[in-house]
Order: sequence, then C-alpha cells, then structure tokens
Amino acid sequence: MVMDFLAPVKPRLEKSKKSPWKILIVDDDPDVHEVTRIAVSGCLFEDRPFELLHALSAEEARVIFLEEDDIAVALVDVVMESDTAGLGLVSWIRSELDNQFTRLILRTGQPGYAPQTDVIMKFDIDGYAEKAELSRTKLITAIITALLGYKLVMSLEANRQKLKQLNAHFAAIVEKNALSDFASAVLTEITQLIGQPVGCFLCGLDALPDYGIVDKSNVRVLAALGDFADKTDLPIDMLGDDTIRASVHECIETLTSSSSHQGVALPLVTRNGMTGALFLAMPEAELEELVGSEVVQLFVANVALGYEKTGLLEHIRNLAYVDRITGLSTFSGFIETFQRHAAKHTSLLVVHSDIQRFRVIVDGIGDEKAGAVLKKTGHRLAQTFPDALSIARKEKDEFLILLKGGEDNRIQDVVARVEDAFHEPITLDDTQITFRMRLGFAAVGDGEHQEAEQLVRHASIALNDVRQKRLTNHAVFHPLMQEAAFERLRLASLLTEGSDKTEFFLHYQPIMQARDESIASFEALMRFRTPSGNFLNTARMIEAAETSGLISEIGAWIFKTAFAEFSALSAVSDQVRLNVNLSPQQVQANRIYKDIEDAASAAGLSLNRLVFEVTEGLFLNNDQVTLSLLTWLRNKGAKVVIDDFGTGYSSLSYLRKLPVDGIKIDRSFIMNMEQDPDALAVVKSIVAVAQALDLSVTAEGVETDGQRKLMRELRCDYLQGYFYSKPLSSTDLIAFVQKAAGPGVAVG
Repeated sequence: MVMDFLAPVKPRLEKSKKSPWKILIVDDDPDVHEVTRIAVSGCLFEDRPFELLHALSAEEARVIFLEEDDIAVALVDVVMESDTAGLGLVSWIRSELDNQFTRLILRTGQPGYAPQTDVIMKFDIDGYAEKAELSRTKLITAIITALLGYKLVMSLEANRQKLKQLNAHFAAIVEKNALSDFASAVLTEITQLIGQPVGCFLCGLDALPDYGIVDKSNVRVLAALGDFADKTDLPIDMLGDDTIRASVHECIETLTSSSSHQGVALPLVTRNGMTGALFLAMPEAELEELVGSEVVQLFVANVALGYEKTGLLEHIRNLAYVDRITGLSTFSGFIETFQRHAAKHTSLLVVHSDIQRFRVIVDGIGDEKAGAVLKKTGHRLAQTFPDALSIARKEKDEFLILLKGGEDNRIQDVVARVEDAFHEPITLDDTQITFRMRLGFAAVGDGEHQEAEQLVRHASIALNDVRQKRLTNHAVFHPLMQEAAFERLRLASLLTEGSDKTEFFLHYQPIMQARDESIASFEALMRFRTPSGNFLNTARMIEAAETSGLISEIGAWIFKTAFAEFSALSAVSDQVRLNVNLSPQQVQANRIYKDIEDAASAAGLSLNRLVFEVTEGLFLNNDQVTLSLLTWLRNKGAKVVIDDFGTGYSSLSYLRKLPVDGIKIDRSFIMNMEQDPDALAVVKSIVAVAQALDLSVTAEGVETDGQRKLMRELRCDYLQGYFYSKPLSSTDLIAFVQKAAGPGVAVG
C-alpha cells in the first residue's frame, strides 16, 4: 500500500523548466522514505530537480517500473518482505525487464546481508551501504554519482541508437545512383537524425573533375531544404548570403568544417576530387549536442563515401548516356527513354536528322570547330523542342528527337520548327556557317508496340530516302522504303569484289548536231552485267553505289575507262566531245578533282573535250561545293549541262544564275510532244528561254522522224535518241563513226 505521506513530492518546477530526475525509493520502512525525501528536498543536479517515486515492496516497485520507463536511480532495500526480495527485484530489473540503464544502489539496515562481489558485477550495481552509515551528504553523493553513471549509459545508448539510425539512413542514401537523388536523401536523413526541421543544403560537383583539377566555379547546390529550397542547381557563388558563401568556400578549400553565426559547413572529403560540403543553418555546438560529435563525424564521413561512389556512378552513367560533345543524350540514353514511354503505350514520334554537307563543313573548318558546330546544333535543337522527351546525338552529325504524337500536323510542325531554328547561321568566332537539317520521321500509335531500335531504323530509312532523292528536306517512313533499302543493299553487294564479281563496262550513245546531223558528242553510259550474263538496271545500281559509298570508286573507274576509250577514237574530229555523268555524291567528295585530272592525264585528253552532265537536284541547296566544282570544270575548258531538265525543281529564270552551258530536255517531254499539246508547249518554252540565256539545248529520247523534225524546226542544238543510234559498245562505236557523213562540231 502507498501511504499519503509517501506521495511523490512535486518538484518546484518554477526553479527549473527542465524535466526532473526520477528516483525510486524501494523500502518497507516508511520512515526511510520520509528521511530520504527530506534529505534530497530542494536538490538540483545539472539544474534538474529530483522527483521521488515510492514503493514499500518489491512487488510495488515492479508495478512502477512497468509504468515508468525513465527511472534514473533506484535505492533498493535488500531485505523487505523476504530476505531475498531486494536482490530478486534487481535480478528482475536486469534480466526480465531488460533494463540496463537505471542505476541501482542497494541499502540494508541489517549487517551481514551485503551482496557478493559477483552479484554486484552481474547485475551492474552502482553501490551498497548500510542505512545507518548514510548521512545526508553521503546519500546525495551516492545519488549524484549514480546519476552520472545513468547519464553515461544513456549517452552510450543514444549513440548506439543513432548509429543504428545511421545504418538505416546510410542504406537509404547509398541506394541512390543519381547525385540529385543522393543529395536529397542526405538532407532528409540528417534532418531526421537531428530530430527537428533545419535549413540545409548539400553542394558539390555534378561530374568528376578532369585530371583531378577542381574548378570551384563548377560547385553548385545539388539539393536544399527549408530557407534554401530555392537555391537548388545554383552555383555556390550565387548564394545570397555573403557569410554562408564564404563559409562554404572556406570549407571546400581547406577541407575542414567552417562555422559562423549562420551555421556550419561540413566538408565532404573524397579521394577522386569530388569536392563538396554539407551546410546546416544551426551552430556547430547545438548540432553536436543534439546528435553527438562522433555521430556527426561518422555521418559526414559516410556521406562523403556515398558522394564519391554516386559521383563515380554518375560519371560512368554520363559516359554511357550523355554525349560529351553536345551534352545531349547518347543513343543508349535515347533508347532507354523510348522504352520507358513506350511501356505506357504512348503515341511516339522519332525524328532522325542530320546536317546537310557536314563533311564539307569539317573539311573547311577542321574537326575542333566542327565539334563546336555540333554542340551549337544540339543547343538549338534543345531550345527548339523543350517538349521533347529526349534529344540525342546518334553519331557524327546525326541527331534523334523523341516526341509525343505522330500525326501529320505534328510532323509538319516539327519541319517548320527546324527550318525556323536553322534559318540563321551558326557563328563561330568570325565564321558564319549556314546549313539545312534533313529529317526522317517514323511514328508508333497509341497502344501499338514497336521496339525502339526498329522505329529508329525506320526513321533512318526515311532520312536515307531524303539523301537519295534530294527533292525535299524530310520524309516519313513507308514500308516500301524498307523494301527499296533492302534492294539497294542487295545490289550494292553485287558491286563488291567476291567470287562472283559484277562486270562493269561502258556503252556510248551518239549526240548529233541538229543543224547538219553530224556527230557532236558521245555520252558515256554505265552498264552492269552479272557473271551469268544478265544486265542489271543501271539507275538502281548507281543508286546502290551511292548508298553504299562505292560511287566515288566507280566514278573514278568511269573517268579512267571512258577517257581512254574516247582518246582511242582516232577517226573522230578533235571537235567531238565526250559527255560524262556526275553523281551528287561524287560532287561532294574532295577526290573528284584528282580523279578527273588523273584520268585525263593518263588518256592524254584535254578537259576542253569533255561535257559533264548533272541533274537538277544537284542545285537543290545551292551549296558552295557544287558551284566550286562546276566553276572549276568550266575554267578548265569543260562544259556543264543539266540532264533530264524539266523533271526537277529548277525554274527557267534560275538557270541564268547557275554555272552551266546548256540543258538536256527530259525524254518524257520529247516522246509526248507529237500527241500532247501541253508537252509541246513546255518544250517550246524551254527552248526559247534557253536560247535567250545563250544556253545550248539537247533533246533526249528522239525516236521518230516527227520528233526530229519538230526539234529542228525549234532550232534545238543537239539531238540524241534511238532514231540515230542506241548506246554502243566501244567496238561498235568505231563502226558508227566510220559510217558518219562528216566531221563533228563542238557542242555549245
């Protein structure tokens, strides 16, 4: 039973706002309780009063222990309801209750009941005394000594719990593989460890420094909480408070903590140069009081290790997913983003683009500046498509854009945005570079499934279609394009050397002077034949050669062979010329100058006996490479004519701006002009304008006498077609020349 006069004495809390020390008196003698109460009345330890709890038996003490979990000291009578009641209570406290924190002082009024040494050690007993010996001073001394012990074990337990917390915190932190996520996790865990909200931020590098050299200007805020929440991603030099900025700078430069009235900056010391700091807007002393200096040090050390590890992982990830030249995503990163959005069954549009004439740009300004062009191109694309799910550099000058939606209006919007973005030239120092982007599109609709690589391949096929046709700057993938691409690949394989090599040879078709129908020129025409003797479609083989990159090699062979065979025609006048076709891909290759000169030199042929035929598509972009080559040829005495005129984009008025000497009207107009008044009208217009511009006119596809007569009436300069001769082998060409009525007249 608990008697009224043993009720706990209410401490006078007005003297101290701190919580009291709870001290339990366990004794079956009420007088002992009263004497103890009087002895400690008004006592304070570390500005905290004593609050006495009373139990007249071991059983009552057990009830109190079960109700109170923060009893600091228990003064226990050894002999109460039984000779072993006190020791039994002590054993219960330590073993069954598993309370290792409350400090125990044993007291007895009966000599001879002192506990054995092994009992004192087993149950971690702080003291033993006979009641008769306990003066007020000795009692208070014993209690304070016990309280010091209680503080110590509770501090050790708090540190143990914090270390346990740290392990959990570190597990949550270390699993983060992105620096921003890692930094956010660090701040969350440190505030939980402190146990109260605090303004804080973690700053550092977002990439491994090159060669271990740290540029402090690259240190930025990786994550922030509280009053600093709006500072995320800012360089530390843009922190508003001069004191905080100086503290962080000092911390990073000296790799030691730096304190000010604004807070404390703790260094993240790493082995790989990933410098950083954790700033907490609270005094260092308060931080250590709340958490413990050892825990703070351990936390920061582990954060530094995690920062180093995460920085390394981010560096490795950047190598795989961030393009070092442009800062855009890599192809791998693009594929990963595509797969993430495709899993949501979203309608997606892939745009595969490249820089037209990039090889020419590289040759003109060098690799280093060309890298700067790529960087600025990527920057413009990023600015142009803020809604892009991903923008990547695939390789060289090729870029990929991933967008939502694949509707026609979406595609037209992309085309318009790209054209607008690159309307202005890119400026490098004092050099301005203007170019166009070519675009290939491929889309996957809502709910449809398509692998990322397959859709990119479709966009690439569409882009290759743009490169081949040169009629526009964009194309949308169609399955027929894939079939055509496969056919080009098959045909290209026939061009490579192997056990069964395709035979190359030339035929020549005469071009006649319309005025007197004498020989004016011969057009060299490429032919391909399989080992089995079957002829292959020339146009498709040339296209395959262009796609496979073999066109320059084949072109060089044509120059060498045609020039040599033409020079061997001793029966023709030296005013007769040789017409040779140029492929757009040939024109873009630097080697073409040397190929032409070497072949002409080997054949002993002057360039003023050559006519080079080009298509209208060659002038689509009016690029300087094309114009320079054609100007060079004309300066060397050669002539340049536009082949298949009327089927491309050229306007008659545009002709006067081009470095050409004549045009060849496409056979489709010539073949139909006898039956189709519109075709005849077109032919008349072409001839009239060409004559006004002092350009020669050649009619292709002349097969009937009616066509011959019409073109002569229109005063066309040259006639070519089956009416005069089909294309002939070099042997048959000699026989044709011998039958000719008279000497040729130079074209133009």
